[in-house]
Amino acid sequence: MKKERLKEIFKIIKIKDVLDILIFPFILIISILFKPFIKNIWIVAENPNEACDNGYIFFKYLRENRKDINVYYVIKKKSKDYDKVKKLGNVIIYRSLKHWIYYLNAKRIIITQKYSNPSPAIFYVLHTKRIINTPRIFLQHGVLKDDAKMFYYNRTKFRIFICGAKREYEYIKEKYGYPKENVFYTGLARFDNLDLSQKKNGLILITPTWRKYITCQKEFDEFIKNYYDLLNNNELIKLIEKNNIKIQLVMHKNMKGFKINSVECKNIKVNHNDEVDIQKLINKADLLVTDFSSIFMDVAYRKRPIIYYHFDEKSYRENKLSEGYFSYKEDGFGDIINNKNSLIDKIKYYINNDFKIEKKYEKRMDLFFERKDKNNCKRILECIEKIK
Repeated sequence: MKKERLKEIFKIIKIKDVLDILIFPFILIISILFKPFIKNIWIVAENPNEACDNGYIFFKYLRENRKDINVYYVIKKKSKDYDKVKKLGNVIIYRSLKHWIYYLNAKRIIITQKYSNPSPAIFYVLHTKRIINTPRIFLQHGVLKDDAKMFYYNRTKFRIFICGAKREYEYIKEKYGYPKENVFYTGLARFDNLDLSQKKNGLILITPTWRKYITCQKEFDEFIKNYYDLLNNNELIKLIEKNNIKIQLVMHKNMKGFKINSVECKNIKVNHNDEVDIQKLINKADLLVTDFSSIFMDVAYRKRPIIYYHFDEKSYRENKLSEGYFSYKEDGFGDIINNKNSLIDKIKYYINNDFKIEKKYEKRMDLFFERKDKNNCKRILECIEKIK
């Protein structure tokens, strides 16, 4: 077990991490000197390039509703979302000296990513060995459905683990090794931002998740062909043009390095994740086509139809997380389809039926999300404020 842990540490160590280790004693001294002047600071962080997920929504909630809480948001200055955060105030530049000092003196650290700190190599050890015992609150990036060992308690030591659904909450308590008082079912912060009305927007959203085993453009082209064959289908193009339906294919941000091609139909767009506001698209989607991306949980929360396109399930499972409590067949919120023609037929079905969801899937959605309101951030804050 120790050898595996060491291998994991060495995998993430880079040249900048070595430099961080060298300068850390000096930063620590500066942080201690500043400690009397930095009191009751809360730090919120997502991926340092973004402000669009649970972290940003929760930070916005605090800035607008709890002025008494001295909360700061960490982000890179070059991020496209920097100005959006700056308007709310209390922004910290990622890996700046201020970031180090405030992080080391924070009373609460609220994150969506495991390594949302100034130096992953250093703070992995400091947190898991309890050298730094600042309570960390894990807001999550999405509802967990698989067996994600990187989030086990012995690898994180999170003080609070926020869950977005009841079955997820029960699974985390049972499987992930957290003390029961550390796991809470509040709903995800970004659920507060979802449009729960029945308004139709005429948008079909397609969001394949990433595959770490795709390492070159050729492999990516073979993978993406399954979607381009769909988007270039003449019958489907005629149908969406006739009904004024838009289709947007959004590639995962980890596929940013691969070239994508546009489609001739003006009603179809292809983008990388960082080129769009994915949360806005989720809020507008009348139908989601995805594979294993947890985005479908947000769409299910909105009670919109979902199609699972599992054309490569075997290879995905061999190289990705093993299945957890969620079975796509028994618990899924839509049909599982593994070929292009059946997928086109199902999309046509939803278009011709005004995107009406089938009763059996609607029932599954209602059972899965016992809490469905606009009070998720409020419940999360109540959990945080109970920490001694």
